[in-house]
Amino acid sequence: MSDKVYRSKKGTKKKTWSSQRSKITNRQVLNRYSIERESESVSTSAKKLKLSKDECNVEVNVLFGYRLINFLTIFSALSENLVCKRCGRNVTFTEASQRGLGFKLVISCEKCEKIYVNSCPLINNAYEVNRRIIFAMRLLGIGLNGIIKFCAIMDLPRPIFQTTYDCIINNILVVTEAVRMKSIRKAAEDEKKLSTEKGQTNGITVSGDGSWRKRGFSLLYGLITLIGWSTKKVVDVIVKSKYCKSCEFWKKKENTAEYKEWAESHVEQCQANHEGSAGKMEVDAVVELFSRSEDLHNVKYVNYIGDGDSKTFKGIVDAGPYNDISVCKKECIDHVQKRMGSRLRILKKNTKGLGGKGKLTGKLIDELTIYYGLAIRRNPDSIEKMRNEIWATVYHKLSTDQVPQHYKCPVGVDSWCSWQRAKVLDSLHEYQHKTPLSQDIFNAIKPIYEDLSRDDLLNRCLGGFTQNSNESFNATVWSIAPKTLSSGTKIVEIAANIATVIFNDGFQSVMEIMQVLELTVGHQCYNFCVEADARRVRFAERALTGAAKDAHRTSKSSRKEEQEENIAIEGQLYGAGIAD
Repeated sequence: MSDKVYRSKKGTKKKTWSSQRSKITNRQVLNRYSIERESESVSTSAKKLKLSKDECNVEVNVLFGYRLINFLTIFSALSENLVCKRCGRNVTFTEASQRGLGFKLVISCEKCEKIYVNSCPLINNAYEVNRRIIFAMRLLGIGLNGIIKFCAIMDLPRPIFQTTYDCIINNILVVTEAVRMKSIRKAAEDEKKLSTEKGQTNGITVSGDGSWRKRGFSLLYGLITLIGWSTKKVVDVIVKSKYCKSCEFWKKKENTAEYKEWAESHVEQCQANHEGSAGKMEVDAVVELFSRSEDLHNVKYVNYIGDGDSKTFKGIVDAGPYNDISVCKKECIDHVQKRMGSRLRILKKNTKGLGGKGKLTGKLIDELTIYYGLAIRRNPDSIEKMRNEIWATVYHKLSTDQVPQHYKCPVGVDSWCSWQRAKVLDSLHEYQHKTPLSQDIFNAIKPIYEDLSRDDLLNRCLGGFTQNSNESFNATVWSIAPKTLSSGTKIVEIAANIATVIFNDGFQSVMEIMQVLELTVGHQCYNFCVEADARRVRFAERALTGAAKDAHRTSKSSRKEEQEENIAIEGQLYGAGIAD
């Protein structure tokens, strides 16, 4: 997409377009040709938006829009300057039928009948603006209390009451679920098509991950997603809940006839769909998602990319969702890489004498962890090459000028090994090794390397799979339903639905939700959604550059070094029971 998302209208003071900032009021609605320009981007965001570019057909009303005005100032001035067209007498303006932010404007004169004008369109005899503000605030992660506070500070009328809010939330839930289903079905079709083109005809590969409402897996709500590997789009999602407010209310009347009558009608409406520990949510949910894949998408999930943090894959194997095929486990290489860092830190903590300057420092652990991950990423098609390069990174660090041990390092001028490059360039006589890894440290870490380079683990790393898309999706959900604020199952489900369509098809899909909600889409909303998608692609492409990746790694490493230095100087000043 072009950076020039907006174009200036004719007749403005500024006739030349400025790349720095354009005047908001002079921006025009983009046409479909402007939106659908081909992008040469290789970022995941660009690919997904390119796949979805023809899916959102929304009617835009360029004349529609809202303004915040001071009622008394505007209409007092109008009363002083206007007269009734019919009788020529003075007119006055008042308001009536106020419901939330909507009202009827009453135009009165002494002789003629009063004229009533709705302040906004009506949806089933209700003011559209009330539904709009609730939907907009839900996108921001704000509920009714936040809306009330916003209106109070802005001196707007008090918004709707709880009962009306609940009704609108129910409508939003139904609509977002319908749009989400359309999105995941299209995503599954795209995934099947791409998988078939790659020669995988028996099913598709998905990555799965769970996320909880709060850290520690101790709360009542969990979110589990499956994302297609080829498209990086969500193909299914489920929200698990251990809590139902109605059940809690009626529990104290459990042995009454009234309770039995209520229970019979409540079964289908109960918001609690999980029993057991919060940690078991991911296992149960993934099994359920696998079990319904054929009914939902007419496809089998034949490869599962997991993180090893739970017994999810064992649950899939035990459940046996497909009679004619066994699901294969694939490891997320990011989590495999983390195992190396975790194991080395535990070793340093539990082994006296390993820490300190010139030994197994935090910086060295980070380097070894990164090198281990790169060895797997650079050789996604061969276990032997993975293992060889993993050990090459260790012996490379162990090498000295007297005993160079680079026989496992890749050769050639393009090798990551500086010694091998110097050999090709015939400059070994000038080459000097950095401070090497001590033999004691090597002997201590060798068993960890042997364990993390075994065949069965590296075999699951073939293909270079990750769960990055799942982590990104989880962040999108919790930005719509922040973990810092309490909310019920419906709010989490709405957040999951909206996050799914944005994640799969871009921010323009929000306009599709609005259209189904019968909210008019004006040009300001349209332009924002288009710009948001363009900005998303630009940020994704920028993050892919080598300079951005190097800057991120350097910044992270320097922060860790600084933290370790501060702790070494100050000692431990914070920790459980440290004051005792």
